[in-house]
Parts: sequence; C-alpha cells; structure tokens
Amino acid sequence: MNDKHIKWIILFTPTLVIFFWELFRHQSHVLHYISMDLGNWLSPLWVFLVTITVVRKLFTRYDHMKYQLEKEREEKAILQERERIARELHDGTAQALFLCSVQMNAMKEESDPRWHELEHSLRQVHDYVRNSISHLKAPPQEGVVGWEKKVRNLIQEFKLDTGVDIHVDIEPNLDLTSKEKATILSCLQEALTNIRKHAQAEHLSITLKAHFKGWQLAVQDDGVGFDPQAIADSHHFGLRIMEDRAQEVGATLHFYRKDDRTHLLITKGGN
Repeated sequence: MNDKHIKWIILFTPTLVIFFWELFRHQSHVLHYISMDLGNWLSPLWVFLVTITVVRKLFTRYDHMKYQLEKEREEKAILQERERIARELHDGTAQALFLCSVQMNAMKEESDPRWHELEHSLRQVHDYVRNSISHLKAPPQEGVVGWEKKVRNLIQEFKLDTGVDIHVDIEPNLDLTSKEKATILSCLQEALTNIRKHAQAEHLSITLKAHFKGWQLAVQDDGVGFDPQAIADSHHFGLRIMEDRAQEVGATLHFYRKDDRTHLLITKGGN
C-alpha cells in the first residue's frame, strides 16, 4: 500500500462509515430499537470512533512513509553532492597537483635541498586529495554500525600513521541524520589532519556522545597549541569549513586552549 492508496482510504472512510450506518439503522427491525433521534446522535459517534482507531493509524503510517521518502531524498542529495565534489577534486585539484609533480621532477636536478622538502609536501597533499576522492566516491555504509566502523577506521588509520596515543569514547547507536553523520566524519577528518600537520601531539582524546537532545563531538590534544590571533589573521580555511558544516546541521563549533590542551567542540543541542 503506497501513500496514494492511504490518502484515498483516509478520504473515503468517514463517508463509507456513514453510508453503511445509515443503511443499517433504517432497516425496519432496527428502527424498533434505535429511534431516528438516537440514530442521528450515534452517526457522529461512529465516525469519531472509526477516526481515532482506523484513520489515526493510517495517518501514522502515512507520516512514516513521508518521513522515509524525505530521508531517501536527503540521502540521494548527499550522494549527488559527494559525486560532484569528487569530480571537481579529480578534474581540478588532483590533476593540477599531478602536473606540478611532473614539473618538479624535471627541475630536481638543481642541488637546492628545499626541492626535496617541497616534493614531500606536495606528495602529502596529493595523497590527501586522492584519499578524499576515494572516500567521497565510496558509497556510504548503511546503518549506524557501518558509520561507526567508518569513524573508527579513520581514527585507526591516523593512529597507525602518527603513532599518537588515542583515547576513543563513541556512544553506540546515536540518533543521527545522514547529514549529521557526514558532517561529523568530515569535521573529524579535518581535525585529525590539522593535528597531524601542526600539533606535534603525543596524546589525543576523541569523544562522541549524546548531549541533551542532540550530540557533541569533542577532540582534545596535548600538542603545541595555537595563537588565536595568528589563526584569525591567516583566515584558517580548515576551521572555517568545519564551522560552516556545523552550522548547516544546526550545531556550534568552539575551538580553544585550556590546561595545556587544545579543545575542539562541535555541539548540537542544549547548553
């Protein structure tokens, strides 16, 4: 039964109830027990009883089907956006990095050691872009469990790559929308990238838990810290991207230094 059928059933149910009730109560043997006045009072009562039993269940089912349809449309829009970003990265950034790498190989004959440092940095950026394309093109795993596994795999890859000691506390079965899952994963990836490049941290804590009627992602590290004014002056794009993504799902981002630790909080819900 699809939503169109449910609409027609909801529309015709009160009419059919009245039709069969009137047909029943006007029979000669029924009129001996139910007068015309009593029948007139019972007619709206029957409609009300059928409405709160049968029709209410149909409305609930219709609302559920509508929610599922909106959810499928949202997931489809996310997939299309992922494909678009992956295509733009591949056609633009990745190709440009590859061309720069080829040109650099041709210029490496010069003895300046800075060429090797530049080559190493360029290779890291190239690998990061290629990995991002791979993650964007890969279809998202279904269900909360698959998403949690993807988050833990990202953290495990960072741990193997950097050797940083990581404490992870992720609350299972959080009630998250597809867009919130994508936002958390993207912001966590950006945070880990910044820690790898700048923090020189030895210990890292990642927490994702329910927070009032929402959730909170907390990332803390014991790295060298940061200069807030320097970040503001440099127009830190990674932090701005995370802030924009958080705002898109109704969350807020806080980035601060306390007790010799750098804190990143992305919170949705009450304070």
